[in-house]
Amino acid sequence: MLRFFSFLAGALLCSGYLFSQNASTPNMPVDEVTKLITYTEVVEAKGLNKDTIYNRAYRWFHSFYKNPSQAIKSADKDARTIDGGYRFTVKRPDPAAKKDPKPMVDGGLVNYKMNIACKDGRYKFEITNISWQQTSYYPIERWMDTESKSYKPEFAGYLQQTDDYMNELIKSLTEFIETEPLKKKEEW
Repeated sequence: MLRFFSFLAGALLCSGYLFSQNASTPNMPVDEVTKLITYTEVVEAKGLNKDTIYNRAYRWFHSFYKNPSQAIKSADKDARTIDGGYRFTVKRPDPAAKKDPKPMVDGGLVNYKMNIACKDGRYKFEITNISWQQTSYYPIERWMDTESKSYKPEFAGYLQQTDDYMNELIKSLTEFIETEPLKKKEEW
């Protein structure tokens, strides 16, 4: 959890730099069929059975998210799958600020869904349906359309913050599953 907050602080500092520059859109993974930004990978977990992987993924949700009961939508121990999702805040420069660099203010919430499926020796994660919380569904792919009349320069920064967040989330998940030690039972 501490690593996540350190990352978030670093991302906010970097985002200030991004907004002061002419930020470009990060190279984000776009699904060829749906044309939506999708982070997915099958990760090898040699020597681990599906139960161990599932239990570690479940514990990861409890260690990564401040409110894991909201992050886990359903967990099926028999099928070894976890469906979840959460949200994070993006920041933008304060348009009313007189000084440079402008202080960062809340740019809104970004929601996403995450699925994890476990098998012996491997697991698959998929992060999809990434959207900016608005009154109606607003997929973040709209931030990539620089030709749109509704395009704003801060969208490039929002995309960079989203990519940074997702990469940190994936790194945290894979490291946790790979290295999380099983607790030994006390001997009585």
